[in-house]
Amino acid sequence: MRTPIPVILAVLLAFAPCAALAEAARHSLDASFDLPAKRLAVTDIVALVLGTPPRLTIELSSRATGLAITADAKPVRFARSGTSVTLSPPPGARELRLHYTLPLDAPPASLPATTDNPGADASDAACGPDWAMLMPASLWHPVLEGGENAYAVRVSAPSGIKAVTQGSLSGFAEEPGRTVSAWDIPRPEGRLGLCLARYDFQESRVGPVPVQTFLLEGSARLAPVYLEASARHLRFYSDLHGPYAFEKFAVAENPLPTGYGFPSYTLLGSQVLALPFIPETSLRHEIAHSWWGNGVLVDYDRGNWCEGLTTYVADYTAQAEQSPQAARTYRLKTLRAFADLVREGGDMPLDRFGSRYSPASQAVGYGKTLFVFHMLRAFVGDEAFFQGLRRLYADSLFKPASWEDIRKVFAGMPGFDEPTSRAFFSQWLTRTGGPRLKIACAQAAPNGTGGTGGYTLRATVTQEGDPYLLNLNATVETDAGPVRTPFIMDGASKELALDVPGKPSRLVLDPGADCFRMLAPSEVPPSVNTVKGSGNLTVVMAASAPEALRQALPRLLAGLGQEKARVVEEGALTPAKLETIAKGGLLVVGAPSARVPGFADARPKAPGADTVFAVLPRTGGFTAVFQAKDGAGIQDVATAAAKVTHYGSYGVLGFDKGRNVVKDTPEPPESPMIWEFQER
Repeated sequence: MRTPIPVILAVLLAFAPCAALAEAARHSLDASFDLPAKRLAVTDIVALVLGTPPRLTIELSSRATGLAITADAKPVRFARSGTSVTLSPPPGARELRLHYTLPLDAPPASLPATTDNPGADASDAACGPDWAMLMPASLWHPVLEGGENAYAVRVSAPSGIKAVTQGSLSGFAEEPGRTVSAWDIPRPEGRLGLCLARYDFQESRVGPVPVQTFLLEGSARLAPVYLEASARHLRFYSDLHGPYAFEKFAVAENPLPTGYGFPSYTLLGSQVLALPFIPETSLRHEIAHSWWGNGVLVDYDRGNWCEGLTTYVADYTAQAEQSPQAARTYRLKTLRAFADLVREGGDMPLDRFGSRYSPASQAVGYGKTLFVFHMLRAFVGDEAFFQGLRRLYADSLFKPASWEDIRKVFAGMPGFDEPTSRAFFSQWLTRTGGPRLKIACAQAAPNGTGGTGGYTLRATVTQEGDPYLLNLNATVETDAGPVRTPFIMDGASKELALDVPGKPSRLVLDPGADCFRMLAPSEVPPSVNTVKGSGNLTVVMAASAPEALRQALPRLLAGLGQEKARVVEEGALTPAKLETIAKGGLLVVGAPSARVPGFADARPKAPGADTVFAVLPRTGGFTAVFQAKDGAGIQDVATAAAKVTHYGSYGVLGFDKGRNVVKDTPEPPESPMIWEFQER
């Protein structure tokens, strides 16, 4: 799955000051699962403390049935409206007891191949034959409004089924035909999630806190890998950002294809968990959310900054640790993904991004936001940037933080005074798109300084439209070596003048792809993302297309988010229809004999592959091809089709028996960011 993967946060509703609790409400929560009947029976005893207001509001799922409430064993009248339960306990009452049943839904019969929102079609309270998943949004447990809530949770399920949630594990106990899981949650962050399954439980205490795995039988062998990686990532981010703030970190497996991060644990789908790269990608991303999103919370009314920051300190940092070139490649892929996925709609200002729901929204909220933090780092410097993040974490732990809170942390740092900080954040948060840069002209001449071979170079850099404030670099490639020059651009044009020690051959603007910008069409080679972002895709089915390709096509289109694309059989291609479809994107399945635009018996080079997916450039659009060798297995081709979506930045993919063996993206032939000096 993409990794980066999406976070589910649940925040208590606002409450009136007059209803504030004097101290934390302590819940003794006993939940009993009847999995065959798909229901959860809950008894919650809430200790009432001195100063409890005379009128209470309890938030609880509107689906809860048979609700009965007593105070000191005497029935209490209450009113329900949606998810709110209001009541007035008798004066001097010591405890409330709530009892109710919550029905659980069956899992979805099928899930989409796309991972833009994994598990989104599942209910917030889903139940399988021997597992259950209750999301925080299910409101499965009572929350007393007006202050903090603390929980001692006891979950009883059929023998062998264990439960995982927030807080610290008190232990497991066996009762006749039942397994009981006990958790202590003195300070929940948001509402509680709850997952149950026939888990193999493992624990390690070599990290800053206990690290645990709750894996199904088929995945239990992976426990040592996930325990080691979790402890290592926790140490890394504790050193980078500040101490880990939760009681434990757990990796829990889910039969549904989810990728969720909750306070103190992550819920990963079985198929995702088994992928060999997940411990260093998705897992790292979810652990970073322990600092950003689950540690420092998000003020969603003013934009979700945490997905971009988490992606930056997790996914991007993993590439930067490999090499500067790997980091540059990641940044360039991010720019190309934005250009491909947002070209036909879906852009929004960053202060309006809440969560991803499509490839375009991910390109904005994750990709563009990642660049904002990268460009902020360029303004203030590496040391100040990470010191600022530590300060943000220390000051805002368990509090909602906004983009403005982030700005205030960095405002006043050297090179980033108050006006600069306001201009920087305003342009990136309130505007869509980005700057369009180019080298308008450049010239170089010998400077005649003592016959040293030096040259003086002059160039003009321009940006279209309302100018952005940019911290840029340019590199002059000379026969005496490269020369790098940084500069600030805050207008429609910028004049550069510098002396270089040798004869220049090229001037390259932003050679590291460090600035977010709108790429020129020539800079965006067609890729899988190009097909995903197409708003007018036509599929041409070759008459000779083998059955394996025909059966795999629905999985391919689902993964690309193109289920509604029009499919045309080769035999129906009249000259008029060929002219019409040439105006949009094409996906050719098999090898047609008709003259399909952009297709001339195309077979991109993919040595060792039995299945190929490639996207070819074409004037006015693109032509993608989906082909398989004679004799390729139906299941192998289907597996390859389902995997194509995960290689969004690549233009040529090859698979052998479902395993990727070729991934390539041809480099673009030209760029407005490069000026070639002509030989004289």
